[in-house]
Amino acid sequence: MKKKNVMNKNISFLFFINLVFAGDSNHEALEIMERVIAHPNPKTSISEVHLEIIRKKGSKTKQKNRAFISYEKLYEDGDYKKKSLVKFLEPKSVEGTGLLSWTKFNGLSEQWFFLPILKTAKKIKSKEKSKSFMSTDFIYEDLESREISDDSFKIYGKEIINNKDCIIIDSSPIKESSYWGKKIYVDTQIWKIRKVEYFSAQSKLEKTLHFKEIVKMGKYWFPKILEMRKENGNYTIMKVAAFKPDTGLDDQVFTESFLIEKNN
Repeated sequence: MKKKNVMNKNISFLFFINLVFAGDSNHEALEIMERVIAHPNPKTSISEVHLEIIRKKGSKTKQKNRAFISYEKLYEDGDYKKKSLVKFLEPKSVEGTGLLSWTKFNGLSEQWFFLPILKTAKKIKSKEKSKSFMSTDFIYEDLESREISDDSFKIYGKEIINNKDCIIIDSSPIKESSYWGKKIYVDTQIWKIRKVEYFSAQSKLEKTLHFKEIVKMGKYWFPKILEMRKENGNYTIMKVAAFKPDTGLDDQVFTESFLIEKNN
């Protein structure tokens, strides 16, 4: 009987120790993510981006090239924290197509997709946010901003990426998400993300986002290349051709009427 009591006490003690270390790991992971988002961001910015969409079928490879301009504005008060607009410039077949996104301080977001041929903007429903955006390997959810409180974090391990020491953060959604979870690789020298692995509902690796050529312009860090690679061999490359921070943008730019009027 005493032996059983001792065993129970040992199990309880080990369980308590695991809880303590798990708590420390979660707290440290959260602090790391807070350091990542603490980097200054421009209040407004305009980016010109070139897209390469690569599709593989057997030994054959097909590539589509596109270009878009992205407008972004951050807010310090009011209902909305961030508004962005993506507008395609080329090729001719997608010219004028746009995506308008509004993100609130409470983490909720709204998106509208515009096709010039329809002459109207369609609101993206929650169930549609897992769909591919413009035939790329990014989905609508990838283009939204998530609050740090939308996910839970814990330390998973360490890895070296391109000679950069990285801490791996295991991320699980608290708020509804299209993903089962993510592994986020954070460069511990500059506290920027180098890689994100996305896992499906079956906890299988679905795709990986690589942040390449991370540079600093004034006080702002940004990657010149984003490369999303799916496990099936398909991938999409976003190349930032121009980045203009603190340009000053009117709120009218981030409206459904602006998106429609500029294409009529």
